[in-house]
Amino acid sequence: MGVPGRGLPDKPWVSIGMCQTADTEDNLRLGRALGDAIAESDRKVLLIASGAMSHTFWPLRELRKHEAAGIEHIFTPEAAAADAERLDWFAKGDHARVLETMPEFYRFKPEARFGHYLMMIGALGEGDCTATARQYGEYENSVGTGQVHLWFDHPEGGFPRPRRTSLETTN
Repeated sequence: MGVPGRGLPDKPWVSIGMCQTADTEDNLRLGRALGDAIAESDRKVLLIASGAMSHTFWPLRELRKHEAAGIEHIFTPEAAAADAERLDWFAKGDHARVLETMPEFYRFKPEARFGHYLMMIGALGEGDCTATARQYGEYENSVGTGQVHLWFDHPEGGFPRPRRTSLETTN
């Protein structure tokens, strides 16, 4: 059980930090364990995953030229295009496609290797999850990084159970 939320004594919460050396599978495994714990509980749970999409900052001396929110200020047009692809897949509930293309998305240095999303989707069934995203606000730049707020709706039929983690060691 988590600790009471500040100002919300009847709402326990758990905060999970990012491991900067974790890879895709490591983050999915943590999410699977979290999903199993949620499934075994009798509580309603809200998962919040917070992190940037493409995540390369402009060099310090260049920042002033790129402080505006327009996507033309994202570090590269290719990074903005990669983010846009994923936003489209999120809107369609195509988490399988997002996961399949993680190796190519890593070229755009998503914040914390996209671990925030990977832990969340690991808890929600990975590629079996069809939750569609609703976007709040505009996709925008923050000194080179792609920023957006998404809400993933509860899919009809509910969220799938987390996948099983193979106990075999992989290198």
